Amino acid sequence: MVNQKEGYSKIGFPHKDMYNRIDVKIQDKSFESDSHAALMYLQSKANSETNFYCKFNTDERDRLANIFWRDTHSLFEYQCFRDVLVFDSTYKENAYAKPLVFFISVNNHRETCVTGITLFSNEIVQSYRWVLNTLMDSMGHKHHIFILTNINEAMQQAIDEIFPNSQHMICG
Repeated sequence: MVNQKEGYSKIGFPHKDMYNRIDVKIQDKSFESDSHAALMYLQSKANSETNFYCKFNTDERDRLANIFWRDTHSLFEYQCFRDVLVFDSTYKENAYAKPLVFFISVNNHRETCVTGITLFSNEIVQSYRWVLNTLMDSMGHKHHIFILTNINEAMQQAIDEIFPNSQHMICG
C-alpha cells in the first residue's frame, strides 16, 4: 500500500492504525495455532502415557470451547483422596480471559493434589455440566463427599445436578 500510494502520508490512515490491524490478524491466527498446538501436545501425552485423559469440545464456529485433561498420577490421587474436591473458576489471568480451573484434593499428608485441569469458554450451566461430567468420566464416575467452590449460580446448578449426593460448600 505504501508503495502504491508513494508514502505513508498518502495511505489515508495513520501508521499506528495499520500496525493495530495487522496485530489483530496475527492474534486471530495465534488463537487457532495455540489451540492446535495445545491439542497436539495433549495428544502426544496421550500417546506416551497409558492413563492420560483429555477431552475437548468446540463451539458453533468450530473453535475450541472447553478442554479438560488429567494425567495418570492425578487419576491415582483422585482414587485415593476423593473425599473433598475443591475448584475455583475465578482465575482468568490468561491470554484469552477464559476460566482456568484446577480440580484439587488433599492427600493424607495435607498436601494438595491436582486431579484435573480445565480451560473453558464461559461460566454458564452448560459449560459447568460439560466439565463436571467430563471429570466424572475421566475418574470412573466416583463421586465426592464434599465439594468446595466459590459462589457461582451456574456452577451450583451443575453441581446439584451431577453430584446430588455430595455436600456442596461455598468458601467466601
